[in-house]
Amino acid sequence: MAMRTLKSGLLLLMAVVCASAQNTLPTFEVASVKRNTTRSGMSLGGNFRGDRFTATNVTLTQLLQTAYNVQEFQIAGQPDWANTDRYDVDAKAEQDARSEDWPKMLQTLLAERFKLSLHREQRQTTVYSLVVAKNGHKLKLTDQSRCGTVGNCGMSATPVSIVGGNITMPRLAARLARSIGVIVLDNTELSGAFDIKLEWPQDDPFTSPGATANASIYAAIQDQLGLRLESTRAPVETLVIDRAEKPADN
Repeated sequence: MAMRTLKSGLLLLMAVVCASAQNTLPTFEVASVKRNTTRSGMSLGGNFRGDRFTATNVTLTQLLQTAYNVQEFQIAGQPDWANTDRYDVDAKAEQDARSEDWPKMLQTLLAERFKLSLHREQRQTTVYSLVVAKNGHKLKLTDQSRCGTVGNCGMSATPVSIVGGNITMPRLAARLARSIGVIVLDNTELSGAFDIKLEWPQDDPFTSPGATANASIYAAIQDQLGLRLESTRAPVETLVIDRAEKPADN
């Protein structure tokens, strides 16, 4: 009986240890977060290279976008300084860190240094549905044999263009969301990957809340790609900030 009790106890202890290990969030080996006071208008968003993560002159909101893979319009409840105060981050991971753990490490860092706590909500909001226009799309499937050549199967974007090859419709929708500042859902029902060349003039301002592009992008999408954006409403996952504090320099 005593031996059985001892074995049961050891098994329970091992289960607790394993569960604890699984629940431990990955962290950076060492990290520095410092206030940037240069007043520079340029920032370098979070970059994961080798065993280091660096970000220069970025806001807490930008760090949240990187850590949780969301757009700015999917973040709510942040204090005013989250969009104005700027920071430099330099962090080092352990040599055997897995690439999929990098965002979790940044999430842990934000919780520790910014005393950040948040929760997720589904909020009904205006979104855009990407659909095929009435006269059909004008897209060309990417020749996959070209993808071995550097530059033929990537995507580049500027404030007035999206250009590239081997681009799926979900990927295009995600990039359009960044350009117009509103969630874009792929409802084209088009499979495969396409060559995309979308350019629009930067003229009259786009007036929807939170948007950063201009109205010309909508005409360009239809004229150049044979696609269309339709306004609708849908539940969108939103990060709601419950608490955030300015970090001390270290």
